[in-house]
Amino acid sequence: MPEPAPPKREKQSPTDVSFLRPTALGFIRMRGKTDNGRRWYQEIEPELAYILVREGAAVVVNRHTIRRLYSNKEFRQLILTRDNYTCRFCGKYGDTIDHELPRAKGGHTTPVNCVCACYECNQLKANRDVDEFMGMLD
Repeated sequence: MPEPAPPKREKQSPTDVSFLRPTALGFIRMRGKTDNGRRWYQEIEPELAYILVREGAAVVVNRHTIRRLYSNKEFRQLILTRDNYTCRFCGKYGDTIDHELPRAKGGHTTPVNCVCACYECNQLKANRDVDEFMGMLD
């Protein structure tokens, strides 16, 4: 009699947050690489892990682990080239990264929340959200 085949493990989508489960301590492991290629890992809250995966900054590795997709240098290059080095606020040449929803107000460093900005707009905007800043400019 032939031996039954082992059950197939379902392959999860790297962007499917429903697959994630916190560890016994209630955290999700996040790993990545520094700009010089050194590996790191840390434990983060599950809510943050879900946001990072949904907004394209990380992918699911297994049910307890996510992986950051970009080092700091790679992330900066991604945002600047995506926005064609053009300030989102004034249209001039931009070479800095700004958070549309500031980190101080709960924003995260993800491709969805970050934009290219010129130095002047970045300094003027500070920790205001976009609507508040644009209203100030008018």
